[in-house]
Amino acid sequence: MMIEIDGSTGEGGGQVLRTSIALSAVTQQPVRIVKIRAGRTNPGLSQQHVTSIEAVAAISDARVEGLCKGASEIEFHPGALLGGKHRFDIGTAGSIPLVVLGCLLPASLSKDTVDITITGGTDVKWSPPIDYIRDVHVPTAERFGVACSTELASRGFYPEGGGEVSVEIASSGGLRGVNLRERGGLRRIRGIAYSQNLPDHVVSRIRHSAMRKLASVGEVKIASEVRRGHSKGAGIVLTAECENSVIGQSALGEKGVRAEMLGETCASDLLDTIASGAAVDEHMLDQMLPYMAVARGGSAVTAESLTAHAETNMTVIGSFVDREFTVVEKGDVVEVALD
Repeated sequence: MMIEIDGSTGEGGGQVLRTSIALSAVTQQPVRIVKIRAGRTNPGLSQQHVTSIEAVAAISDARVEGLCKGASEIEFHPGALLGGKHRFDIGTAGSIPLVVLGCLLPASLSKDTVDITITGGTDVKWSPPIDYIRDVHVPTAERFGVACSTELASRGFYPEGGGEVSVEIASSGGLRGVNLRERGGLRRIRGIAYSQNLPDHVVSRIRHSAMRKLASVGEVKIASEVRRGHSKGAGIVLTAECENSVIGQSALGEKGVRAEMLGETCASDLLDTIASGAAVDEHMLDQMLPYMAVARGGSAVTAESLTAHAETNMTVIGSFVDREFTVVEKGDVVEVALD
């Protein structure tokens, strides 16, 4: 039976595609996705979306119909989750982290280890930076049973790209549910301030402004990274390591935005999430919903709020699995559970 997904559902972006393709591969149910990103200013598949689908297809020995840049409708017919070693070039600065996110769930349920190298953009707008994937997403996914390592060979910023990342995902044998209702006490804050092809003082200014904002928190260590490469940019990723979870925030440099503002904004966002009492940040909430859907046993998590991305993901997930999320507001947080 072919599942049909309206690509303009809810938030209507690339996440509809990533979740649909990942769950199609995992549940072995073919899917037709129509009206892909129909409400966006540049509707249809971008090259990043094409590469993400190609990557999952390679892992799952799938047949894909209609796959090309700009396509508004595709069909994905999954085969066996075999794993293997693969390499993909998104081109220019298409988001490497979003391709990785699309692969992690099916790769973790593959028969053999999956080893993927991807070139493109590591730090671009509308996408989590690669350091967020490594330091926040992967540790959270590990609680479900995912085993993944990442290696950053080079950074890529818009518009030139030039970044390269390798990920290795071991076969998990199946995922387990998690209880992230309570994050526990804050242990420490870690982070990285980075730049490429910019004066060295840019990273120092980003780092020092974040350190000042976090001065009253306790143990804070923010590393500095200065690189030379194919493209130019800067950013910061901060993580709060708690007893039961990891919370993250990030900020990406933009023309006209002072370096000090990057560090201060990222630190402020992290402090706000810590103050809420949530176990995960708003970005991690929608990213972990597919893991919850296929894991054995129930799962629960608290976040600051239920974002449009999370609501959309729940709708898409409901087309593939016969399980229903429950959402309850509890003071300053929202609890999302799946029995």
